[in-house]
Amino acid sequence: MKPHTESKIGRSTLSWLPLDEEHKSHEDIFDSWCSANFLFKEENHTVEGLRSPQIGGIFAALGFERSDDKSAATIVMPTGTGKTETILSAVVAGKFKRTLVVVPSDALREQTKMKFIQLGLLRKLGLIDGSVLNPIVATIKHGIDNEADLQSILKSNVIISSASALAKFSNDFLSNLTIGCSHLIVDEAHHITATTWARVKSHFKDKPIFQFTATPFRSDCSRIGGKIIFNYPLKKAQQDGYFKAIEFHPVREFVEENSDKAIAEKAIELLRADLNAGLDHIVMARANTIARAKVIFDIYAKAKEFNPVLINSSIKNKSEVLEAIKKRKHKIIICVDMLGEGFDLPQLKISAIHDPHKSINIMLQFTGRFTRTTENVGDAKFIANIANPNVNVSLEELYKEDSDWNSVISDISSSKIKDEKKYQEFRSEFLNPSKLLDLGLTPSISTTIYRMDLAIWKPERFQLFESKQFQIIDSIINDEKNMLIFSVKSSLSVGWTSSKELFDELWDLYIAYYDRKENLLFIHSSAKDGLVKRLVKLVAENALLVQGEHIFRSLSGLKRLKLQNVGLNKNKKGLRYSMHTGTEINDQIPDIEANRATKSNIFGKGYENGDLVSIGCSHKGKVWAMDSDSLDKWVIWCNAVGKKVLDSSIDTNKIMKTAMQTEELVEFPAIPPLSVEWPVELLRKNESKITISSGKWEESLLNCELFYSQTQDNNKNTLNIEIKTPHCISLITAIIPRQGEIIFNSIDSLDIKIGEQIFLISDFFDEHPPTLFLADTSVIDGGLRYYPNESYTYLYDKNNTEDWDWTGVDISVESQREQRIQNSIQYYTVQKILNDYDVVFDDDGSGEVADIVAIKNLDDKELIIDFFHCKYCSKSASDGVAKPGARVDDVYQVAGQAEKSVKWFGDKEKLILRMMERERKRLSQGKASRIDKGRYEDLIHFAKVARFSSFKLGIVIVQPAISKIKMSDDQLAVLGATAAYIDEVSGIKLRVVINK
Repeated sequence: MKPHTESKIGRSTLSWLPLDEEHKSHEDIFDSWCSANFLFKEENHTVEGLRSPQIGGIFAALGFERSDDKSAATIVMPTGTGKTETILSAVVAGKFKRTLVVVPSDALREQTKMKFIQLGLLRKLGLIDGSVLNPIVATIKHGIDNEADLQSILKSNVIISSASALAKFSNDFLSNLTIGCSHLIVDEAHHITATTWARVKSHFKDKPIFQFTATPFRSDCSRIGGKIIFNYPLKKAQQDGYFKAIEFHPVREFVEENSDKAIAEKAIELLRADLNAGLDHIVMARANTIARAKVIFDIYAKAKEFNPVLINSSIKNKSEVLEAIKKRKHKIIICVDMLGEGFDLPQLKISAIHDPHKSINIMLQFTGRFTRTTENVGDAKFIANIANPNVNVSLEELYKEDSDWNSVISDISSSKIKDEKKYQEFRSEFLNPSKLLDLGLTPSISTTIYRMDLAIWKPERFQLFESKQFQIIDSIINDEKNMLIFSVKSSLSVGWTSSKELFDELWDLYIAYYDRKENLLFIHSSAKDGLVKRLVKLVAENALLVQGEHIFRSLSGLKRLKLQNVGLNKNKKGLRYSMHTGTEINDQIPDIEANRATKSNIFGKGYENGDLVSIGCSHKGKVWAMDSDSLDKWVIWCNAVGKKVLDSSIDTNKIMKTAMQTEELVEFPAIPPLSVEWPVELLRKNESKITISSGKWEESLLNCELFYSQTQDNNKNTLNIEIKTPHCISLITAIIPRQGEIIFNSIDSLDIKIGEQIFLISDFFDEHPPTLFLADTSVIDGGLRYYPNESYTYLYDKNNTEDWDWTGVDISVESQREQRIQNSIQYYTVQKILNDYDVVFDDDGSGEVADIVAIKNLDDKELIIDFFHCKYCSKSASDGVAKPGARVDDVYQVAGQAEKSVKWFGDKEKLILRMMERERKRLSQGKASRIDKGRYEDLIHFAKVARFSSFKLGIVIVQPAISKIKMSDDQLAVLGATAAYIDEVSGIKLRVVINK
């Protein structure tokens, strides 16, 4: 076949490959498409034809185009399944008159142009015959500002442009271009930024729009929009052989400076093996910056037989280097990110990931470039350092030990597409299209509540809400969900001038949700002075505001409720309203009970269903939480609050009376501390990325622990705590300088590093103090002590204790240590429970969850996880013998450890990953394994199971220093208070193992 003709039009081109000598116009070509039949031939073992995903994509596109749905359509096809041929087939078989095809890069533009000029594989596969003429293809390489050039471009059947070229069009010329086009196709839609896409899309209103992509989520985190009309799952592409299997080859280099060398050595080893096996493979080493790429290149440069090459955006001869790569002159490539869309090289089969991607979306796209199939290539291989601490949270699943990338990549892709489909399903129930639902709305969790007994829901009347002060910009109504959402823009005079020329532009969100089942209306407004009553009067006239005592029912059900501020309306002359915080709250409860004051507003925190939650409520009808979340989560929260508000059995005065009481400290109480916990601000973060350091050492927070010091000063205004690390024990003193205030002093001037920020630990504790748990279940947080109103002085039932026979055990020796000391309490406990669990893990040491963590897996449906906290028996000063007895001191510390460990049950997968991290750290130091029973691979499996299984959880105190015969009420009181606390915040029943 002779070469195609090409004419220049400004900076753009017009190309055509005729089938004979006769000249044809674009109208003639379109007529040939209309008069011919496209053969939808599917491949099988004996016949060449279209692949299964291509057939599905074409049928979906053509069926959608012939429907009455005018929204943009998205077709999801994994990399390597033949997207471009699917686009070609849809254009010709669908008889698209003039199609604008938008691609993300110049390279992909040229590649797509060549396939359209020749109609790709359509002729080779016999899908069209000789009567179907090749299209005239216009290629736009820059913005057009000449009308004659534009008209010449429009004398084509297909127009191909990069998104960046279209961005250089003025609105008038872009409008004229798109008026002349019948269809819009966007290839690799996830690469086009939201602003560029919105601009082009707006010119194709009521015209067919098709988006082709392997991953229907943009790199800029905004949605690509459009309805997913066809999704060929990655798993099916793997099963059908269009997507090469992936082998993950982890390296375990804990010294970061050696990581690049370890990855490079593994990549070169795999390349040699593949080449020796006759496979045509190339290594690509990925770096995140040009500077990093140069460092990595120096490592690979030593493997001269593979002629390594460095390529990035700044090199001058990039096209020549790419050609040399295609000709296999370089077997190792070092580059920043990928080589660009449109660079199709199936021989790229070994990926050395020196710098992990930040985004799972980009990682999914990146992976697809290595899994393409062709002759003489094997499976894709990925190499990464699983000890890399800089892996993004969303990518952690890929970089776990023995991760199955085939399964993980497929699962992540499937999960993200499923989420997108769910979101589209949610959107499809709204009557009219709206930008609001693409903005990632996360309203603050707050609402006012109305009874609808006398009202009729008329959401469409919200349009009357507009006024001179503000206008409604966007809105959407969902009749089935009974939800109305709209945004409002208002212009307010600025406060620092009397001029009428300057205004602040404010945007606010309003949500109205009608719960038909409970007959309640929930209204949310982000506006400080939102006109909620005016809106309700419009959409639900005669709805009754839920207010007064009923609204305070929302506080019900919270365990260990701490009231942080309480506003009261007083029936006193000269004092109508008073606000109370801290210890003042306690004094107001008698007034409330005697009806001398009524509740105005209350805010507090407590535990509900084992989670720490916040709740605020006002007698005027507003309920809120210190949080924000998605629309669906807001609805769930509203439903839960609504049920409480309607529950007439809730006594709101009783809620106040049973809340935790508060006192400002003037000195530390004479109540034995059980434990000290890190500030909650640290517990919410990734502990592996927080370090404690002195001038001589640095340690991850994972391996650091706070303790109440056994060495105290004879001063009621000071309290000593210790930070125990693998390096040393460091003293920190808490000081009460004045009533209600605590400051901290670090003897060793320790630092704490959180991300890139470094603080003196004493300064950090001044702002975010550790929490002290006391023996009566009260808590010291800063300069305040919170104590339960109810009495917790009931005794633990002695009959519930378990007495073991400790013959042959030295009960003064607690830890089995790495040497597995056989007469220790921990070793004996391990042997005692060994047959009851699949994994028994020795977590003893700084930063421990418990001395022993034991896990049993029940058919991947339920995990039994038990914590065992062991404590030794002190030797007698008189004879040096450890004897069981009734000493309350033998209970305090182990009870505190039990209380502290409850928090780890909040995220079971994180707990197991933490165990894995501690095992890796132990082994990297050349020490004995922490696993007494089971394998590391069992932990990997349990971490996966933990995402969907149910759980049975337990906490066990093991203290052979307690004698069942001699057990004292003081001991039973501490155990009783500990058991009550653990039960309230987690629902777990405490077990206690003692001596006979």
